[in-house]
Amino acid sequence: MSYPDFTSTIEHYLRVTQPELLSFWNGETPIRDLPKIPIQDYVDYIYVKFLMGSDNWCTEKSVREYAEFVATLPLYGTIDHKRSLLPHLTAYLLGSINLLALKGFDYRDMVYGKLKFNLDYCVNPVTNLPNWPLKWSHHTWRVSHWIGGIPSILINVAKNKKNAEWDENLAIRVLESCDEKLIDSNTGLLKAHKSEFIQAIFRFFYRLRHNPEHGDIGGLVHLHWINYVVGRKYKASKQLLLRSVAHIKDITFLEKTPYCLDFDYVQLIRTILDQNSEERTEEIILRMRQYEHSVGHFLGDIPLSGYSLHKLPGALATWHEARLCQAQDEPDKIKPIDIIKCAYWL
Repeated sequence: MSYPDFTSTIEHYLRVTQPELLSFWNGETPIRDLPKIPIQDYVDYIYVKFLMGSDNWCTEKSVREYAEFVATLPLYGTIDHKRSLLPHLTAYLLGSINLLALKGFDYRDMVYGKLKFNLDYCVNPVTNLPNWPLKWSHHTWRVSHWIGGIPSILINVAKNKKNAEWDENLAIRVLESCDEKLIDSNTGLLKAHKSEFIQAIFRFFYRLRHNPEHGDIGGLVHLHWINYVVGRKYKASKQLLLRSVAHIKDITFLEKTPYCLDFDYVQLIRTILDQNSEERTEEIILRMRQYEHSVGHFLGDIPLSGYSLHKLPGALATWHEARLCQAQDEPDKIKPIDIIKCAYWL
């Protein structure tokens, strides 16, 4: 099974669908002269270029301008809490700053030097749990953006900010508290809700658009990404492995096209196998090889409409994870990238 080199098709996709971003990163057009572009799109572009192994796609001027822009935003956990961005987007933005640093454009001191964080906005001091809106407790995937996103912010601040408001030990305590209070011992799944009756109603309606069992995994991984970053083992990992492998067994992608949900599954399987090497089977490795090729074929013929930029980093990251799970490092292909270890978020 072979598939085409998809780098040229992705470059074409970016040129056609994102000309303004291309002009910005080339150093041709400053942010102030661009039409209003969603903040997320800037980050997506960085992740795509990083996951393609691209060089010479940005300038020192454009990166500095971007870093200065990020430092002005009301990131979650900063003192401008009332109008702050959500934890998911905040963690994604901070992840992009990490990726740029790895490419030789390190503006972390400048960004974090302009930001002031308040732990009370992030963590409940009594439970040591991340703060999340209780009204979303039944929506595992959505509420996980707080439950996982906040630990990502905590780790970023602890690792990257001089005279940080907290250290990595605080983040570890939060992760331990999540293990104890939010993760089911039998299934390994995230359980932020209290009422099983309301949860059943929610899942009935959620099923009209998405599979709630897939949402369970897609939510859980946001927390386990940070457990993985700091080297913590997952609770009930073998049960999670069985569930995840069963969900992807007889499908090409989890939905019509590849995106971050596919990454959630493949990355979870890969990191569980890292922790439990005895569970590694030929069947799982074959499925990872199929995933690699399915994503490779899709990206080699990526549609120019109907496929949003925000889905592309997840698809590319899925391809990398599938190759990492196979321990593949072919010289004629992009070197496999462990994006969570690089960015602490996706």
